Amino acid sequence: MKKSIVVILFGSAALIAQAQQAAVTTADFKSFNAQREQLLTSGVRIFGPNASVAQDLEPEYIAISDDSKTAYVTLQENNALAVVDIASAKVNAIVPLGFKDHSKPGNGLDFNDRDGKANIANAKVFGMYQPDAIAYTQLGRQGYLITANEGDARAYAGFNEEARVADLPLDPSIYSPEERTALARLTVTKTLGQSGGTYKQLYAFGARSISIWNTSGKLVWDSGDFLERTVLARSPQFFNVNHTANALDGRSAAKGPEPEGVVIGKIGLRTYAFVGLERQSAVVSFDVTIPTSPVFRDYQTNRKFTQSIDANNYQDNGDLGPEGLVFVPASESPNGQPMLIVANEVSGSTAFWQVGSYGELSLLGRYVATQNGKPIFNRGAAEIPAYDAKSERVFVVNGANKGIDILDVANPTQPRLVRQISLADRGAPNSVAVKNGLVAVALEANVKTDLGSVAFMDSEGAIRGSVPVGALPDMLTFTPDGRYVLTANEAEPSDDYKTDPEGSISVIDLSRVTGLR
Repeated sequence: MKKSIVVILFGSAALIAQAQQAAVTTADFKSFNAQREQLLTSGVRIFGPNASVAQDLEPEYIAISDDSKTAYVTLQENNALAVVDIASAKVNAIVPLGFKDHSKPGNGLDFNDRDGKANIANAKVFGMYQPDAIAYTQLGRQGYLITANEGDARAYAGFNEEARVADLPLDPSIYSPEERTALARLTVTKTLGQSGGTYKQLYAFGARSISIWNTSGKLVWDSGDFLERTVLARSPQFFNVNHTANALDGRSAAKGPEPEGVVIGKIGLRTYAFVGLERQSAVVSFDVTIPTSPVFRDYQTNRKFTQSIDANNYQDNGDLGPEGLVFVPASESPNGQPMLIVANEVSGSTAFWQVGSYGELSLLGRYVATQNGKPIFNRGAAEIPAYDAKSERVFVVNGANKGIDILDVANPTQPRLVRQISLADRGAPNSVAVKNGLVAVALEANVKTDLGSVAFMDSEGAIRGSVPVGALPDMLTFTPDGRYVLTANEAEPSDDYKTDPEGSISVIDLSRVTGLR
């Protein structure tokens, strides 16, 4: 009798597992393996050691069209976008983003972190856009994509593409000794620009800007060097600092203020883009209603520059390292006014900003994750937030405890911790999203090259279901119609580069997930 019960339970578990797998369809890149040369010629970066196209492409962030039919996925390291048909879970196109010419007027950058001053200038350098976050917005009858051009390098024990210009053999007919000296500290990739044993072009990581593209990947507008110049104007003594130190010019040779997160918000008839500058720890707003000529609206930081940052005895230094942003329209906001929620991974704080009718920002309140009574420093204690209007709660990825912090924000001036949900037994959370009271969390496996999963919770934190997805799910999001959840499975290689899983996008049909029906 006992044996028959065991068999029945085992069979039920197997059926449940099969049902959960059936809820997930994978949009992969296998069909592009035979197009390697065409992709390289078009400008897509494919450069991992012994990697196929499918292995080399690393999906990072997802934006979805208003009609829930198409997903636009950043392939950050590859400097490209993937266009995905959601219903069929098929990648229809891989679109190269090209390069930014920093020698052109308005495209300058500060490339020296050792001169002790701000010096934004043009140089014979190209910037790889390499966006992290991407947002979709419909303006008139046309859809547009807005990207935060952070930049990212592959730097592993088994393969490292980074180099200082000083360490590269430059073509003396192109770069004078003075130019070589000036550019010496700039970090660039070793994988582009070389010909005949010397480097004839230099390619830096990221574009230090935000861009607007049409849905075919054509550049409509770029902020040029505006972000870096705005940082200089607003914080001249703390220009291009790192988010873990206050040293002037500290990030100039890397990626400057490092725009990482971007989110769209509509207020009345105007559309705004809000951008987090990760290293500078600031938030910028633009009116993008006319996509060919956005208007700068505000720059705010809640960082305590006058207080030194001591990692060994960390005290609250304000908000450091904005990672994820969420816009809350007035119709869903707990105080009836538009609100911007920003999770700051270095300070472990979640900040709540009121948004005025012209995109201006004013701080409402903040919640700081603590351990033993002290703020948690530089351990990802506040990474990605998601807001549920029905419960007036915010769900924040807390990487320090491998879980989700649930905050009550009925009064956003005094956000309150409701409870912490540990997901350590399931993996490490990378992203969270919520729709109609259903919370979805992307979880990477304990071995990052193994398959990840998505866990579903209610607004109280009770697990309702789970499905398997690709390796290292980074960002996830609901489609606007609420039918699907998509994850960008980054599939980074192992540190020795001996294991390199294939990147993919998982499309989860919520109507087929056991426990949600």
